[in-house]
Amino acid sequence: MKKQLLFILLFLPAFLTAKEIRYFVQPGEILDLSENAFERHGIKVSEIDSVSMSGSFTFSIKVRSHARELGEKALITNKKNNIPNEAGIWIGTQDNGSWIVHFCDGKNTPWEYRPTALRQPINDDKWHTLTVTHDAGKQEMRMYYDQLNVAIYCTNGNVNLATNNTLRIGSVDDGQWNAFNGYIKEFTFISHVELPKISVTDTQRLSQLKVMAFNIFHGGHELGQEVGVNRVVEVIKAENPDVIGMVETYGSGAIIADALGYYFYLRSSNLSIMSRYPITDTYDLYDSFNCSAATLQISPSQQINYINLWLDYRPITNDQINACESIENIIAGEWSRRAAQLQSILKAFPSQWNTMETPLIVSGDFNSDSHLDWKDDTKNMNGHNGYVIEWPTSKLMEKAHFIDSYREIHPDVKKYPCLTWSTMAKNELQYRIDFIYYKGKDIKAIQSEMIDKHPVRYPSDHAAVVTTFNLK
Repeated sequence: MKKQLLFILLFLPAFLTAKEIRYFVQPGEILDLSENAFERHGIKVSEIDSVSMSGSFTFSIKVRSHARELGEKALITNKKNNIPNEAGIWIGTQDNGSWIVHFCDGKNTPWEYRPTALRQPINDDKWHTLTVTHDAGKQEMRMYYDQLNVAIYCTNGNVNLATNNTLRIGSVDDGQWNAFNGYIKEFTFISHVELPKISVTDTQRLSQLKVMAFNIFHGGHELGQEVGVNRVVEVIKAENPDVIGMVETYGSGAIIADALGYYFYLRSSNLSIMSRYPITDTYDLYDSFNCSAATLQISPSQQINYINLWLDYRPITNDQINACESIENIIAGEWSRRAAQLQSILKAFPSQWNTMETPLIVSGDFNSDSHLDWKDDTKNMNGHNGYVIEWPTSKLMEKAHFIDSYREIHPDVKKYPCLTWSTMAKNELQYRIDFIYYKGKDIKAIQSEMIDKHPVRYPSDHAAVVTTFNLK
């Protein structure tokens, strides 16, 4: 049997300030925790004080394994146990052959990133670089697999990830039972954010962009934990959008993004953005459950700003219409939640977003219809019960110079009602509550469709909306 190689961490201060610390495996040496090692013990990195993780930092580690069953073992952690809501950070392995990151400050909601071995294997007997950056000021964590930014998470208050525990590499404790079955080299810790360079491989300007707004209904799980999510992926793949504004992500985001091979930004348990193109920046405009915002680098010379939102489902319009409430009460109800939320989001836009120079797209589940659909000639359609309503949310978007992409392409409401609610709740009011809005001098909608079909069964209670744009 091979004896475990010596593992030495070198402190190299020459290029860095006192708080910018790098630790490397001795060149040419590897920490062997595999089945070939006589002794399989992880390393205590006592040189790194856990207080360093009270702010921003960057971890990077190279790993290799051919284990058929990796289990859930620690690669880097300052936790005592593999428990998501325990304070600290855990970068480790999954049973499925991929890696995992979970983190919590012990006070706020814990978050975990669980990618798939389909896209991010670490048990294929190849060296893989795993990098995690934590920007405490921005409340953002980025995950990289072999230098590719596979995920961005809003940490939602989890800023201080320090603990009183020892930082460990390769195991959560001193024993061999919980040791990682594989090899580790080139571990790095830096007490600031150091982002790998983003590259856009296609040098041509993009002439078209296809966007999907999709509320996937409780993570797609309602029709089966695996089956439902697979159907969501199939619906998306059939449309082949470049960008997806996802609502009700609820734990399925990493699986869906990996299945698509897309960049992935999780703003909250509810909202996420998936993109064929790199996500270069994110923004905190409003409550994370209601609003996600990002800049996408769609070519070396082109960017778009993108917002994906969810507005409150209350008051329930179906109940108001059935109760024959006055229009004044209905409008007041809108302003009590949905319209007020949207107004705050619009006011929070960075000033440059209103210049029309960079295309700006807003999609999402507004839980409210459009004034364009509730006019005098449609008052007796689709359960409108004679109402003509100037819905505040669509009026706010119009006032902010946004164009309703679907209604621009399909102005005939009678012929193209686009009743996105609901594919399942047919006993309720059927109306259009999912939208893709846009503005900018270099963008123009050329096609827009409602999607509510799947070869077996459509997986969501919301129809999706897909719009194709021409770009200058």
